[in-house]
Amino acid sequence: MFDVGFTELLLLAIIAMVVVGPERLPGLAKTVGKTVGQARRFMGNLQRQIEQEVRLSELNDLNKKILDEEQALKNTITGDHAKEDAEAPSVAPSEYDPDDTKAHQASTGEQAIDEQDDDTQQRS
Repeated sequence: MFDVGFTELLLLAIIAMVVVGPERLPGLAKTVGKTVGQARRFMGNLQRQIEQEVRLSELNDLNKKILDEEQALKNTITGDHAKEDAEAPSVAPSEYDPDDTKAHQASTGEQAIDEQDDDTQQRS
């Protein structure tokens, strides 16, 4: 922070001795030391708080990004289902043919499952 060499410190010590006097110089050095220590602790705490806020901000940004991607994925999934529903042929109630439904179930193997369920219910 400050580039203070040995000669500058020696010059400050001589000036302080002349201005303050040799009797009060030890008390002044103690006070200056405490003040410098408090300033260093304050700056260290301030730096840690700033770093913590930066990390928190980064985590919030990451969390927002994850939530946005999750929502996009949900929209994609529900959008696919909506697309499938839109493509599926709708049958009006007057056009319903139970024989056609049984033929479809037979072709997909669903009828066998329905018959097993019927057998199980009859036994009960």
